[in-house]
Formats: sequence, structure tokens, C-alpha cells
Amino acid sequence: MERRLKDLDNGNGTTKIVFKFGGKSLSDGGQARQLAEKVFLELEAGRQPVIVVSAVGNTTDMLIQYCCKACGENISRKDLDEVIAMGERTSARLFTTVLKAQGVNAKFLDPSDSDWPIITDDCFGDANPMEGECLPRIRSKLEKLFKENVVPVIPGFVGKTLRGEITTLGRGGSDTTAFLVAKAIGACEVVIVTDVAGVLSADSKVVPDPKIIEEINAEKLANLCDVGAKFIHTKSLKFLDGSFKVRITSYKCRILSEGGTVVQGSAPKSNVYEGNLPIACITMVAEKPSKIWDNIPRVLEVVKRYGISILTLSADTNSLKLYVQEVDAEKAARALHSELVYDGRSGFLALALKREMNKVP
Repeated sequence: MERRLKDLDNGNGTTKIVFKFGGKSLSDGGQARQLAEKVFLELEAGRQPVIVVSAVGNTTDMLIQYCCKACGENISRKDLDEVIAMGERTSARLFTTVLKAQGVNAKFLDPSDSDWPIITDDCFGDANPMEGECLPRIRSKLEKLFKENVVPVIPGFVGKTLRGEITTLGRGGSDTTAFLVAKAIGACEVVIVTDVAGVLSADSKVVPDPKIIEEINAEKLANLCDVGAKFIHTKSLKFLDGSFKVRITSYKCRILSEGGTVVQGSAPKSNVYEGNLPIACITMVAEKPSKIWDNIPRVLEVVKRYGISILTLSADTNSLKLYVQEVDAEKAARALHSELVYDGRSGFLALALKREMNKVP
């Protein structure tokens, strides 16, 4: 029997919340039932949930391995996308069935729908959503369901080209789907439900008893993701625009919209400089390896005093590389040479300037 709920004020964006259920959180039928019960709690609290699901467990990896063994190199990325998209498409059907068994009025979306809203380019295997196409389609599709008090269940990771070809969004694609949906409908929050209680201060496999970080800004989280911390996949971060917050929590949490780690703000578009102005690299070579590390503070002090912005830097035992805008390159090189190379006391032997690099490695 369908549970009767009070009507939701679906004109108010603050009542809308997107839940992304990861594969591990859905890997057991009992867990799925508990998640469905928690979705009902959100409905009782007057919030309109939208569900985005990943493939159950390690389904995607199993499908890829199967295809690779069966087809070798004779399968196209396009055909592979058709196969592995079935993981999320099946998961959406499964969880919709679980919600209905709990009395929730739910409906799954599928790329076979004529009004499927996630439109991408044709970069099969790592497709890019076309926001200009996606956002109005998502809004139109979901607002109709909200008016009927339906809980939409959307297969994450899956897209479709304007020609109707199935695509996948690459690793972390379900996060991308959730962020697009939140942006389109004006959701107040995306809750990423996984098997960890939030963003940890360190990898629990390496450091004993790391603490849960209650709040972190998106830019700092991006830095962690860049070095392999898998809280949110790096590609998905560019869709964080600050219009909604993100919560990372465990499926074990009693109320999913509480606890865990809250991510605030917008993420940097890229950790690679993408401005229109060219950049330059200044390489400073040390006389002795130890001098590099000793003199980094002095280098930073010089460039700051001369009003030069460093885009990024890197160092090894023999050299220090500074990346600056081309317009500042000569000024920076002259300042560093006069203060840290020419007098011979700083430990730097020489510097070299490479102009008009199009990106930072």
C-alpha cells in the first residue's frame, strides 16, 4: 500500500534534495531497503528527494572485464558504453522497486525515454555533458514529476547524444549526474551516500583513527582528489558552482541529510592554468641538492616583494620551477637572478626562462 504523504511545496527550491547512492551502499538488498526507508523519512520531513544511483556493487567492473575477455580489442567504445550503461539502468529499476515496496511513489528515468535529459557529446567512455542542453531538460522533466509527488530515480553515469547514442560519463559520472540535477532544479543539497562516514583527515588504511572533517571548502577537497583521495571524482568537481552544498556521508547514518562532511563553495575549474594569457616557466638550478628546499621561502619572498603571482611551482633535488604569466616573466627572472643567483650566496647556480607554455604540467 502506498504511504500517504502531505503535499510538498515544490515551488520552493530549499525543499529539494538530491541523494546519490554509490554502488557499495546498494550492494546488499537489506541496505537498499534501509535506504528506501530513509528516503521516506525525508519525504515525511517535507523535502522532495531525487535519487541518483550508481551500478550495484562492482557491476561496472564486471561488465568491462567480461567484454574485454570476450571481445578483446574488437569492441568499440560506443558498443562498450551500451553494455556498461546497463549497470546503472538496472540499478535504477531495482531501487525504484525497493522504494515502491516501502510505499513510496517512485519512477525511474531511462535513456530510452524520448525526453531523457542528460545530453552529452560523443566522446564515448568519457562523455562530457552539454549543460545548455541538460539543465532545461532536467528541470522540465523533474518538475512534472514533482507536481505528481513522484520521487524520480535517475541512473547516474549515463548520457545520450543528440543523435540518441548511449554514452557514459567516465569514472565518477554518477556524481556529475547528481550535481547537474541539483543545479537544474535549484536543490539546496546533494548527499553522496557511500561506505565512509565522511571526508577523513587521512586514509584509514595508512593512518590509524583518522578524524572526520565536518566541513571543507570545494577547492581544498579538489586538492585532495587530485592526489587520489576518492571522495568525489575530480572530473565531477567542475560542476560544483556553489549554488548548492554537498554532503558526504555513510549509508549507515540514521538520517542521511545530517552528519558526515559538508562541502561548501565552488571548485576551481582546473588546476591547470586556462587563462587566455600565455604562461612562462622559470627554472632555477641549485649548486647543491639541499639548497633547493632551504631557499624556497627566500624565492617566495622575492616574488611577493616584486608583486609577481606564481601560478604553481614544482621542485626536485636539483631544480625549482616557477610558473608565471608571460607578462611577468622577464620581471620575475631579473628579480630572482639579481637577488638569488648573481651574488652566489643563495646556492642557486643559474636560471633559465621558457616562454609561452600553453599549460602547466
